[in-house]
Amino acid sequence: MVKALGDMTDRLQAAEPQRKAPLYVSLGRQVPYDAKTRIVTVESQPAPVMCVTACPRGDLNPHAR
Repeated sequence: MVKALGDMTDRLQAAEPQRKAPLYVSLGRQVPYDAKTRIVTVESQPAPVMCVTACPRGDLNPHAR
């Protein structure tokens, strides 16, 4: 797995910005820049994965209606 991630890192660095954008958006990546201190802070907060519409296993308690 580590070797595969190494290859992925190389591919991300070599990819065009337009192709990387959807990945960075899904990771919640933000890169605020403070011009006074000349510091860039990279932050990432992926969106939580959850089922919004219905339970994928169906209704497990039919008597709760």
